[in-house]
Amino acid sequence: MIGFSNFILRNYYNAIGWNEDNLYSSITRSSSSPSSDFQVPQSLILQLANAPTPIFFTSYALDALPQLNGSIQYITTSEPLEEIGPCHGIKFKDVVERFRVFPPPKRPLAKDEVWLGGKRIEGRDYLLYSRLHLPSLHLSGLATTRLTPTLQAHLAFLSQPAPPTATRPTSPNTPPSHSRQPSEPSAPPAQPPAPGNILLSLQHDTGRYSGEYTYSAQDGMFGIRGLYNFGWQAPDVSNLIYNAPTSRGIVTVVKEEERDEIDGKRIDEEEMMEGGLKGRFSAGGEVYFSAKQRSFGISTGLRFTTLPQSPNGPPASPPTTLTLLYNPLIGFLSSAYSAQVSPTVALSTRFGVNVYSYESDLAIGGEWWIGRRRGKRDLSKESLTTSVASVLPSTNTPERASLVKGDHERIGTDENWKKATLRPAEEVGPTLKDGPLNVTEITVQNPSEKGNEALSEGLDDRDGVLKARLSGNWSIALLYEARIRKCLVSVGIVSDLASRQRPIRSVGLEVQYFS
Repeated sequence: MIGFSNFILRNYYNAIGWNEDNLYSSITRSSSSPSSDFQVPQSLILQLANAPTPIFFTSYALDALPQLNGSIQYITTSEPLEEIGPCHGIKFKDVVERFRVFPPPKRPLAKDEVWLGGKRIEGRDYLLYSRLHLPSLHLSGLATTRLTPTLQAHLAFLSQPAPPTATRPTSPNTPPSHSRQPSEPSAPPAQPPAPGNILLSLQHDTGRYSGEYTYSAQDGMFGIRGLYNFGWQAPDVSNLIYNAPTSRGIVTVVKEEERDEIDGKRIDEEEMMEGGLKGRFSAGGEVYFSAKQRSFGISTGLRFTTLPQSPNGPPASPPTTLTLLYNPLIGFLSSAYSAQVSPTVALSTRFGVNVYSYESDLAIGGEWWIGRRRGKRDLSKESLTTSVASVLPSTNTPERASLVKGDHERIGTDENWKKATLRPAEEVGPTLKDGPLNVTEITVQNPSEKGNEALSEGLDDRDGVLKARLSGNWSIALLYEARIRKCLVSVGIVSDLASRQRPIRSVGLEVQYFS
Protein backbone atom coordinates (compact mmCIF):
# COMPACT_ATOMS: atom_id res chain seq x y z
CA MET A 1 0.00 0.00 0.00
CA ILE A 2 1.23 3.47 -0.85
CA GLY A 3 2.04 5.58 2.20
CA PHE A 4 -0.05 8.67 2.77
CA SER A 5 2.92 11.01 2.25
CA ASN A 6 3.81 9.39 -1.09
CA PHE A 7 0.16 9.52 -2.11
CA ILE A 8 0.04 13.27 -1.42
CA LEU A 9 3.32 13.84 -3.27
CA ARG A 10 2.08 12.03 -6.39
CA ASN A 11 -1.17 13.99 -6.41
CA TYR A 12 0.81 17.20 -6.02
CA TYR A 13 2.96 16.35 -9.05
CA ASN A 14 -0.18 15.58 -11.02
CA ALA A 15 -1.77 18.88 -10.00
CA ILE A 16 1.20 21.00 -11.11
CA GLY A 17 1.78 18.98 -14.30
CA TRP A 18 5.19 17.55 -13.36
CA ASN A 19 6.37 14.36 -15.11
CA GLU A 20 6.62 11.83 -12.30
CA ASP A 21 8.15 9.02 -14.36
CA ASN A 22 10.58 11.02 -16.51
CA LEU A 23 13.59 10.57 -14.19
CA TYR A 24 16.50 8.16 -14.20
CA SER A 25 15.90 7.30 -10.55
CA SER A 26 12.48 5.88 -11.49
CA ILE A 27 13.52 4.08 -14.67
CA THR A 28 12.56 0.67 -13.23
CA ARG A 29 9.40 1.84 -11.48
CA SER A 30 6.90 0.33 -13.94
CA SER A 31 8.90 -2.77 -14.87
CA SER A 32 9.78 -4.48 -11.59
CA SER A 33 8.56 -2.53 -8.55
CA PRO A 34 4.80 -3.31 -8.65
CA SER A 35 4.94 -7.09 -9.22
CA SER A 36 8.38 -8.53 -8.42
CA ASP A 37 9.71 -5.98 -5.88
CA PHE A 38 6.65 -5.15 -3.78
CA GLN A 39 7.07 -4.56 -0.05
CA VAL A 40 5.34 -6.80 2.50
CA PRO A 41 4.41 -5.32 5.92
CA GLN A 42 6.82 -6.56 8.57
CA SER A 43 4.58 -6.01 11.60
CA LEU A 44 1.24 -4.60 12.71
CA ILE A 45 0.94 -1.06 11.32
CA LEU A 46 -1.98 1.30 11.88
CA GLN A 47 -2.23 4.65 10.10
CA LEU A 48 -4.85 7.39 10.41
CA ALA A 49 -4.84 10.29 7.95
CA ASN A 50 -6.96 13.41 7.84
CA ALA A 51 -7.48 16.20 5.31
CA PRO A 52 -9.06 19.15 7.16
CA THR A 53 -8.47 21.47 4.18
CA PRO A 54 -7.48 20.85 0.53
CA ILE A 55 -3.97 22.22 1.23
CA PHE A 56 -3.22 20.79 4.68
CA PHE A 57 -2.96 17.11 5.67
CA THR A 58 -2.06 15.21 8.82
CA SER A 59 -1.22 11.56 9.44
CA TYR A 60 -0.59 9.44 12.54
CA ALA A 61 1.05 6.00 12.35
CA LEU A 62 1.56 3.31 14.97
CA ASP A 63 3.88 0.31 14.62
CA ALA A 64 2.94 -2.20 17.30
CA LEU A 65 5.32 -5.11 16.69
CA PRO A 66 8.01 -6.05 17.61
CA GLN A 67 8.46 -2.70 19.40
CA LEU A 68 6.00 0.12 19.91
CA ASN A 69 6.89 2.95 17.55
CA GLY A 70 4.92 5.78 16.04
CA SER A 71 5.11 8.91 13.95
CA ILE A 72 3.27 12.17 13.31
CA GLN A 73 3.23 13.73 9.83
CA TYR A 74 2.20 17.17 8.60
CA ILE A 75 1.96 18.13 4.92
CA THR A 76 0.95 21.39 3.25
CA THR A 77 0.84 22.32 -0.44
CA SER A 78 0.31 25.46 -2.48
CA GLU A 79 -2.01 23.69 -4.94
CA PRO A 80 -5.37 22.53 -3.53
CA LEU A 81 -5.78 18.75 -3.85
CA GLU A 82 -9.53 18.40 -4.08
CA GLU A 83 -9.45 14.66 -4.80
CA ILE A 84 -7.95 13.82 -1.40
CA GLY A 85 -10.72 12.72 0.91
CA PRO A 86 -12.10 9.67 2.71
CA CYS A 87 -10.52 6.42 1.58
CA HIS A 88 -13.88 4.95 0.53
CA GLY A 89 -14.18 7.70 -2.09
CA ILE A 90 -10.65 7.38 -3.52
CA LYS A 91 -10.03 5.06 -6.45
CA PHE A 92 -8.43 1.92 -5.13
CA LYS A 93 -5.98 1.69 -8.03
CA ASP A 94 -4.54 5.08 -7.01
CA VAL A 95 -3.51 3.99 -3.50
CA VAL A 96 -1.66 0.76 -4.38
CA GLU A 97 1.56 0.09 -6.25
CA ARG A 98 0.53 -1.48 -9.54
CA PHE A 99 1.78 -2.10 -13.02
CA ARG A 100 1.04 0.79 -15.32
CA VAL A 101 2.43 2.30 -18.50
CA PHE A 102 2.97 6.02 -18.09
CA PRO A 103 2.02 8.33 -20.97
CA PRO A 104 4.75 10.05 -23.00
CA PRO A 105 6.35 12.87 -21.01
CA LYS A 106 5.30 16.43 -21.70
CA ARG A 107 7.16 19.65 -21.23
CA PRO A 108 6.04 21.10 -17.86
CA LEU A 109 4.04 24.26 -18.32
CA ALA A 110 4.24 27.39 -16.27
CA LYS A 111 1.65 28.07 -13.62
CA ASP A 112 -1.42 29.97 -14.76
CA GLU A 113 -0.86 33.71 -14.60
CA VAL A 114 -3.37 35.50 -12.38
CA TRP A 115 -3.34 39.30 -12.49
CA LEU A 116 -5.03 41.60 -9.98
CA GLY A 117 -4.54 45.33 -10.16
CA GLY A 118 -1.64 44.96 -12.59
CA LYS A 119 0.26 42.51 -10.33
CA ARG A 120 0.71 38.77 -10.57
CA ILE A 121 -0.72 37.00 -7.53
CA GLU A 122 -0.58 33.30 -8.47
CA GLY A 123 2.48 32.61 -6.28
CA ARG A 124 4.87 29.68 -6.57
CA ASP A 125 4.20 25.93 -6.32
CA TYR A 126 5.59 24.29 -3.19
CA LEU A 127 5.12 21.30 -0.85
CA LEU A 128 6.29 21.10 2.78
CA TYR A 129 6.45 17.81 4.69
CA SER A 130 7.65 16.95 8.20
CA ARG A 131 7.59 13.75 10.25
CA LEU A 132 8.40 13.19 13.90
CA HIS A 133 9.36 9.62 14.88
CA LEU A 134 8.41 8.43 18.36
CA PRO A 135 9.92 7.61 20.83
CA SER A 136 13.32 8.12 19.14
CA LEU A 137 12.46 11.80 18.41
CA HIS A 138 13.98 11.60 14.94
CA LEU A 139 12.78 14.43 12.73
CA SER A 140 12.68 14.16 8.94
CA GLY A 141 11.29 16.53 6.37
CA LEU A 142 11.04 17.51 2.73
CA ALA A 143 10.61 20.87 1.02
CA THR A 144 10.12 21.15 -2.73
CA THR A 145 9.36 24.14 -4.94
CA ARG A 146 9.42 25.03 -8.62
CA LEU A 147 12.01 27.65 -9.46
CA THR A 148 11.10 27.77 -13.16
CA PRO A 149 8.55 25.83 -15.23
CA THR A 150 11.18 23.14 -15.95
CA LEU A 151 13.33 23.35 -12.80
CA GLN A 152 12.39 22.01 -9.38
CA ALA A 153 14.37 22.10 -6.13
CA HIS A 154 14.25 19.57 -3.27
CA LEU A 155 15.59 19.81 0.26
CA ALA A 156 15.40 16.67 2.42
CA PHE A 157 16.82 16.44 5.91
CA LEU A 158 17.08 14.02 8.84
CA SER A 159 17.81 15.16 12.37
CA GLN A 160 18.39 12.68 15.18
CA PRO A 161 19.23 13.46 18.82
CA ALA A 162 22.73 12.69 20.03
CA PRO A 163 23.00 9.54 22.20
CA PRO A 164 23.65 10.10 25.90
CA THR A 165 27.33 9.91 26.89
CA ALA A 166 28.17 7.11 29.33
CA THR A 167 30.28 8.24 32.33
CA ARG A 168 31.97 6.12 34.99
CA PRO A 169 30.51 6.62 38.46
CA THR A 170 33.01 7.93 41.02
CA SER A 171 32.84 8.23 44.76
CA PRO A 172 32.18 11.75 46.02
CA ASN A 173 35.16 11.47 48.43
CA THR A 174 37.59 10.36 45.74
CA PRO A 175 39.37 13.22 43.95
CA PRO A 176 39.39 13.04 40.19
CA SER A 177 42.46 11.36 38.79
CA HIS A 178 44.01 12.18 35.44
CA SER A 179 46.01 8.95 35.29
CA ARG A 180 44.84 6.10 33.10
CA GLN A 181 43.15 3.28 35.01
CA PRO A 182 44.02 -0.33 34.20
CA SER A 183 40.40 -1.18 33.52
CA GLU A 184 40.05 1.52 30.89
CA PRO A 185 40.27 0.35 27.30
CA SER A 186 43.38 1.27 25.38
CA ALA A 187 41.51 1.82 22.11
CA PRO A 188 40.14 5.31 21.52
CA PRO A 189 36.36 5.68 21.87
CA ALA A 190 34.31 5.32 18.75
CA GLN A 191 33.09 8.50 17.14
CA PRO A 192 29.41 9.22 17.71
CA PRO A 193 27.16 8.96 14.67
CA ALA A 194 26.39 12.05 12.69
CA PRO A 195 23.49 14.07 14.11
CA GLY A 196 21.72 14.04 10.75
CA ASN A 197 21.98 14.56 7.04
CA ILE A 198 20.89 17.11 4.44
CA LEU A 199 20.21 16.15 0.83
CA LEU A 200 19.91 18.81 -1.87
CA SER A 201 18.52 17.98 -5.28
CA LEU A 202 17.72 19.86 -8.48
CA GLN A 203 15.48 18.32 -11.13
CA HIS A 204 15.47 19.71 -14.65
CA ASP A 205 12.78 18.28 -16.92
CA THR A 206 12.03 19.43 -20.47
CA GLY A 207 10.08 16.40 -21.64
CA ARG A 208 12.70 15.30 -24.14
CA TYR A 209 15.39 14.90 -21.47
CA SER A 210 15.70 15.29 -17.72
CA GLY A 211 18.56 15.77 -15.30
CA GLU A 212 19.07 15.33 -11.55
CA TYR A 213 21.85 16.98 -9.57
CA THR A 214 22.18 15.85 -5.95
CA TYR A 215 24.45 16.56 -2.99
CA SER A 216 24.57 14.70 0.34
CA ALA A 217 26.20 16.58 3.23
CA GLN A 218 26.86 13.53 5.43
CA ASP A 219 29.37 11.82 3.13
CA GLY A 220 30.03 14.70 0.74
CA MET A 221 28.58 12.85 -2.25
CA PHE A 222 27.85 14.58 -5.55
CA GLY A 223 25.68 12.89 -8.15
CA ILE A 224 24.51 13.61 -11.69
CA ARG A 225 21.75 11.66 -13.42
CA GLY A 226 20.28 12.06 -16.87
CA LEU A 227 17.55 10.51 -19.02
CA TYR A 228 16.87 11.07 -22.72
CA ASN A 229 13.71 10.09 -24.60
CA PHE A 230 14.02 9.15 -28.27
CA GLY A 231 11.32 10.15 -30.74
CA TRP A 232 9.94 12.89 -28.50
CA GLN A 233 8.32 15.99 -30.03
CA ALA A 234 7.22 19.14 -28.27
CA PRO A 235 3.47 19.83 -28.42
CA ASP A 236 2.09 23.06 -29.81
CA VAL A 237 1.16 25.42 -26.99
CA SER A 238 -1.37 28.21 -27.27
CA ASN A 239 -2.20 30.85 -24.70
CA LEU A 240 -5.70 31.12 -23.32
CA ILE A 241 -6.78 34.36 -21.65
CA TYR A 242 -10.05 34.74 -19.84
CA ASN A 243 -11.58 36.62 -16.92
CA ALA A 244 -12.45 34.64 -13.81
CA PRO A 245 -14.59 35.98 -10.93
CA THR A 246 -13.11 35.44 -7.47
CA SER A 247 -13.81 36.67 -3.96
CA ARG A 248 -11.33 39.48 -4.59
CA GLY A 249 -12.97 40.61 -7.83
CA ILE A 250 -12.55 39.86 -11.52
CA VAL A 251 -9.03 38.63 -12.32
CA THR A 252 -7.40 37.83 -15.65
CA VAL A 253 -6.08 34.28 -16.04
CA VAL A 254 -3.51 33.36 -18.68
CA LYS A 255 -3.62 29.59 -19.12
CA GLU A 256 -1.51 27.45 -21.43
CA GLU A 257 -3.31 24.58 -23.12
CA GLU A 258 -1.99 21.81 -25.30
CA ARG A 259 -3.28 20.61 -28.65
CA ASP A 260 -3.54 16.94 -29.45
CA GLU A 261 -2.21 17.36 -32.95
CA ILE A 262 1.54 17.90 -33.41
CA ASP A 263 1.96 19.46 -36.87
CA GLY A 264 -0.63 17.06 -38.27
CA LYS A 265 1.08 13.96 -36.86
CA ARG A 266 0.69 12.35 -33.45
CA ILE A 267 3.67 11.03 -31.57
CA ASP A 268 2.23 7.51 -31.44
CA GLU A 269 1.53 7.38 -35.18
CA GLU A 270 4.97 8.11 -36.56
CA GLU A 271 7.01 5.38 -38.20
CA MET A 272 4.16 2.90 -38.26
CA MET A 273 5.25 -0.73 -38.50
CA GLU A 274 3.29 -3.88 -39.17
CA GLY A 275 3.31 -6.19 -36.16
CA GLY A 276 5.58 -6.10 -33.15
CA LEU A 277 5.52 -3.72 -30.21
CA LYS A 278 5.19 -0.01 -30.88
CA GLY A 279 6.71 2.18 -28.21
CA ARG A 280 9.43 4.59 -27.20
CA PHE A 281 12.99 4.18 -25.93
CA SER A 282 14.64 6.02 -23.07
CA ALA A 283 18.35 5.90 -22.19
CA GLY A 284 20.16 7.38 -19.23
CA GLY A 285 22.98 7.10 -16.75
CA GLU A 286 24.39 8.40 -13.49
CA VAL A 287 27.79 9.35 -12.07
CA TYR A 288 28.42 9.98 -8.36
CA PHE A 289 31.52 10.82 -6.33
CA SER A 290 32.07 10.76 -2.55
CA ALA A 291 34.63 13.26 -1.27
CA LYS A 292 34.97 11.62 2.18
CA GLN A 293 35.27 8.02 1.02
CA ARG A 294 37.30 8.95 -2.08
CA SER A 295 35.21 6.68 -4.29
CA PHE A 296 32.96 7.08 -7.28
CA GLY A 297 30.38 5.04 -9.16
CA ILE A 298 28.70 4.90 -12.54
CA SER A 299 25.71 3.13 -14.06
CA THR A 300 23.66 3.24 -17.25
CA GLY A 301 20.20 2.08 -18.20
CA LEU A 302 17.82 1.55 -21.12
CA ARG A 303 14.02 1.38 -21.06
CA PHE A 304 11.38 0.47 -23.65
CA THR A 305 7.72 1.31 -23.01
CA THR A 306 4.74 0.76 -25.25
CA LEU A 307 2.52 3.70 -26.12
CA PRO A 308 -1.00 4.04 -24.70
CA GLN A 309 -4.09 3.76 -26.84
CA SER A 310 -4.77 6.77 -29.09
CA PRO A 311 -8.39 7.91 -29.61
CA ASN A 312 -7.98 8.22 -33.40
CA GLY A 313 -5.02 5.90 -33.90
CA PRO A 314 -4.63 2.18 -34.57
CA PRO A 315 -5.00 -0.44 -31.82
CA ALA A 316 -2.22 -0.10 -29.29
CA SER A 317 0.22 -2.82 -28.36
CA PRO A 318 -0.24 -4.76 -25.10
CA PRO A 319 1.10 -2.67 -22.19
CA THR A 320 4.73 -3.74 -21.86
CA THR A 321 7.85 -2.34 -20.21
CA LEU A 322 11.44 -3.60 -20.47
CA THR A 323 14.48 -2.21 -18.65
CA LEU A 324 18.19 -2.99 -18.64
CA LEU A 325 20.68 -1.64 -16.06
CA TYR A 326 24.45 -2.11 -16.04
CA ASN A 327 27.12 -1.05 -13.54
CA PRO A 328 30.56 -1.49 -15.18
CA LEU A 329 32.55 -1.03 -11.96
CA ILE A 330 31.09 -3.98 -10.05
CA GLY A 331 29.92 -5.83 -13.15
CA PHE A 332 26.26 -5.99 -12.13
CA LEU A 333 23.69 -6.46 -14.91
CA SER A 334 19.95 -6.39 -14.23
CA SER A 335 17.02 -6.80 -16.61
CA ALA A 336 13.28 -6.60 -15.95
CA TYR A 337 10.21 -7.33 -18.05
CA SER A 338 6.57 -6.60 -17.23
CA ALA A 339 3.42 -6.97 -19.31
CA GLN A 340 -0.34 -6.78 -18.94
CA VAL A 341 -1.51 -10.18 -20.14
CA SER A 342 -5.20 -9.51 -19.39
CA PRO A 343 -7.29 -6.65 -18.01
CA THR A 344 -6.88 -8.02 -14.47
CA VAL A 345 -3.52 -9.87 -14.60
CA ALA A 346 0.02 -8.47 -14.96
CA LEU A 347 3.24 -10.50 -14.87
CA SER A 348 6.80 -9.37 -14.17
CA THR A 349 10.25 -10.96 -14.14
CA ARG A 350 13.59 -9.64 -12.94
CA PHE A 351 16.99 -11.22 -13.51
CA GLY A 352 20.31 -9.95 -12.13
CA VAL A 353 23.78 -11.33 -12.66
CA ASN A 354 27.33 -10.30 -11.75
CA VAL A 355 29.52 -10.81 -14.79
CA TYR A 356 32.66 -11.06 -12.62
CA SER A 357 31.50 -13.73 -10.16
CA TYR A 358 28.58 -15.26 -12.11
CA GLU A 359 26.29 -14.86 -9.10
CA SER A 360 22.71 -14.42 -10.22
CA ASP A 361 19.26 -13.75 -8.83
CA LEU A 362 15.86 -14.41 -10.39
CA ALA A 363 12.45 -13.15 -9.31
CA ILE A 364 9.07 -13.87 -10.88
CA GLY A 365 5.98 -12.01 -9.77
CA GLY A 366 2.48 -11.08 -10.74
CA GLU A 367 -0.64 -9.24 -9.64
CA TRP A 368 -4.25 -10.33 -9.99
CA TRP A 369 -7.04 -7.82 -9.50
CA ILE A 370 -9.92 -9.49 -7.70
CA GLY A 371 -12.95 -8.40 -5.74
CA ARG A 372 -16.28 -6.97 -6.78
CA ARG A 373 -16.73 -4.05 -9.11
CA ARG A 374 -17.95 -0.95 -7.36
CA GLY A 375 -19.31 0.50 -10.61
CA LYS A 376 -22.44 -1.69 -10.65
CA ARG A 377 -23.20 -0.80 -7.06
CA ASP A 378 -22.70 2.91 -7.77
CA LEU A 379 -24.91 2.62 -10.87
CA SER A 380 -27.85 1.42 -8.79
CA LYS A 381 -27.29 4.23 -6.31
CA GLU A 382 -27.16 6.78 -9.13
CA SER A 383 -30.41 5.52 -10.66
CA LEU A 384 -32.07 5.60 -7.24
CA THR A 385 -30.92 9.17 -6.65
CA THR A 386 -32.20 10.24 -10.07
CA SER A 387 -35.61 8.66 -9.51
CA VAL A 388 -35.96 10.36 -6.10
CA ALA A 389 -34.93 13.73 -7.51
CA SER A 390 -37.49 13.45 -10.32
CA VAL A 391 -40.41 13.19 -7.88
CA LEU A 392 -39.44 16.10 -5.63
CA PRO A 393 -42.33 18.55 -5.17
CA SER A 394 -42.13 21.90 -6.89
CA THR A 395 -43.61 23.77 -3.94
CA ASN A 396 -41.68 25.94 -1.52
CA THR A 397 -39.76 23.23 0.35
CA PRO A 398 -36.52 23.80 2.32
CA GLU A 399 -34.58 22.11 -0.47
CA ARG A 400 -36.17 24.33 -3.11
CA ALA A 401 -35.54 27.41 -0.95
CA SER A 402 -31.84 26.58 -0.63
CA LEU A 403 -31.54 26.23 -4.41
CA VAL A 404 -33.30 29.54 -5.02
CA LYS A 405 -31.11 31.20 -2.41
CA GLY A 406 -27.97 29.94 -4.18
CA ASP A 407 -29.24 31.36 -7.47
CA HIS A 408 -29.93 34.78 -5.91
CA GLU A 409 -26.43 34.82 -4.40
CA ARG A 410 -24.95 34.10 -7.82
CA ILE A 411 -27.03 36.88 -9.37
CA GLY A 412 -26.06 39.37 -6.67
CA THR A 413 -22.34 38.86 -7.22
CA ASP A 414 -22.58 39.60 -10.94
CA GLU A 415 -21.14 42.96 -11.95
CA ASN A 416 -24.00 43.80 -14.31
CA TRP A 417 -27.30 42.60 -12.88
CA LYS A 418 -28.99 43.01 -16.27
CA LYS A 419 -26.86 40.13 -17.61
CA ALA A 420 -27.76 37.79 -14.75
CA THR A 421 -29.44 34.53 -15.67
CA LEU A 422 -30.83 31.47 -13.95
CA ARG A 423 -29.47 29.07 -16.57
CA PRO A 424 -26.79 26.55 -15.51
CA ALA A 425 -23.31 27.99 -15.10
CA GLU A 426 -21.15 27.66 -18.20
CA GLU A 427 -17.70 26.15 -18.20
CA VAL A 428 -14.68 27.28 -20.21
CA GLY A 429 -13.71 24.51 -22.59
CA PRO A 430 -10.16 23.15 -22.70
CA THR A 431 -9.72 23.98 -26.40
CA LEU A 432 -9.18 27.25 -28.22
CA LYS A 433 -10.64 28.15 -31.61
CA ASP A 434 -8.53 29.83 -34.25
CA GLY A 435 -8.89 33.56 -33.80
CA PRO A 436 -8.04 36.33 -31.34
CA LEU A 437 -6.63 35.43 -27.96
CA ASN A 438 -9.67 36.89 -26.19
CA VAL A 439 -12.06 34.49 -27.96
CA THR A 440 -12.64 31.28 -26.02
CA GLU A 441 -14.90 28.34 -26.65
CA ILE A 442 -17.78 28.15 -24.18
CA THR A 443 -19.27 24.71 -23.65
CA VAL A 444 -22.01 23.55 -21.32
CA GLN A 445 -21.70 20.02 -19.97
CA ASN A 446 -24.80 18.18 -18.89
CA PRO A 447 -24.53 16.91 -15.30
CA SER A 448 -25.77 13.52 -16.46
CA GLU A 449 -22.77 13.24 -18.80
CA LYS A 450 -20.43 13.78 -15.85
CA GLY A 451 -22.22 11.04 -13.97
CA ASN A 452 -21.91 8.65 -16.90
CA GLU A 453 -18.17 9.33 -17.16
CA ALA A 454 -17.71 8.70 -13.45
CA LEU A 455 -19.69 5.47 -13.68
CA SER A 456 -17.70 4.23 -16.66
CA GLU A 457 -14.50 4.82 -14.73
CA GLY A 458 -15.93 3.04 -11.68
CA LEU A 459 -16.71 -0.11 -13.67
CA ASP A 460 -13.04 -1.06 -13.65
CA ASP A 461 -12.34 -0.03 -10.06
CA ARG A 462 -12.00 -3.28 -8.14
CA ASP A 463 -11.74 -3.65 -4.41
CA GLY A 464 -8.71 -5.94 -4.10
CA VAL A 465 -5.46 -7.13 -5.63
CA LEU A 466 -3.40 -10.23 -4.91
CA LYS A 467 0.38 -10.16 -5.51
CA ALA A 468 2.85 -13.05 -5.47
CA ARG A 469 6.61 -13.30 -5.89
CA LEU A 470 8.98 -16.27 -6.18
CA SER A 471 12.71 -15.56 -5.76
CA GLY A 472 15.68 -17.63 -6.84
CA ASN A 473 16.52 -18.55 -3.22
CA TRP A 474 13.13 -20.31 -2.90
CA SER A 475 11.52 -17.44 -1.06
CA ILE A 476 7.80 -16.89 -1.63
CA ALA A 477 6.00 -13.65 -0.78
CA LEU A 478 2.23 -13.15 -0.87
CA LEU A 479 0.48 -9.81 -0.45
CA TYR A 480 -3.25 -9.09 -0.45
CA GLU A 481 -4.45 -5.48 -0.57
CA ALA A 482 -8.11 -4.58 -0.40
CA ARG A 483 -10.63 -1.97 0.59
CA ILE A 484 -12.72 -3.35 3.46
CA ARG A 485 -15.59 -1.03 4.29
CA LYS A 486 -13.91 2.33 4.94
CA CYS A 487 -10.36 1.06 5.52
CA LEU A 488 -7.45 0.09 3.30
CA VAL A 489 -6.03 -3.25 4.45
CA SER A 490 -2.77 -4.89 3.41
CA VAL A 491 -1.75 -8.32 4.72
CA GLY A 492 1.29 -10.29 3.59
CA ILE A 493 3.49 -13.25 4.39
CA VAL A 494 7.07 -14.18 3.46
CA SER A 495 8.15 -17.84 3.61
CA ASP A 496 11.42 -19.65 2.96
CA LEU A 497 10.95 -23.10 1.40
CA ALA A 498 14.64 -23.95 1.80
CA SER A 499 14.62 -23.56 5.59
CA ARG A 500 13.08 -26.30 7.73
CA GLN A 501 13.70 -24.56 11.04
CA ARG A 502 12.03 -21.29 10.08
CA PRO A 503 9.73 -21.73 7.06
CA ILE A 504 7.80 -18.53 7.85
CA ARG A 505 10.01 -15.46 7.93
CA SER A 506 7.50 -12.74 8.66
CA VAL A 507 3.78 -11.95 8.71
CA GLY A 508 2.50 -8.38 8.56
CA LEU A 509 -0.73 -6.42 8.61
CA GLU A 510 -1.23 -2.76 7.70
CA VAL A 511 -4.47 -0.82 8.08
CA GLN A 512 -4.98 2.72 6.76
CA TYR A 513 -7.97 4.98 7.28
CA PHE A 514 -8.39 8.32 5.49
CA SER A 515 -10.97 10.68 6.95
